[in-house]
Amino acid sequence: EPAGEGLGLSERELAILRALARGLTNKEIGRELWVSEQTVKFHLRNIYRKLDLNSRTEAARYAIAHGLATGSRLPSGA
Repeated sequence: EPAGEGLGLSERELAILRALARGLTNKEIGRELWVSEQTVKFHLRNIYRKLDLNSRTEAARYAIAHGLATGSRLPSGA
């Protein structure tokens, strides 16, 4: 079963969770997915509620634990 399946998240929420796990900011996630920063925040609130998480850090840990964090961002200049 593909990573992320069965979590109860929409495709958009999964994409946002993956981007968050790669270390992107809300603004960067919005730019990557062609949505506003407010839309990213809206989806993040839904993700936290659906997965019973309380923070960005918990969401990133969750994503990594469930194999959603692929292509982690390298530090600038790496």
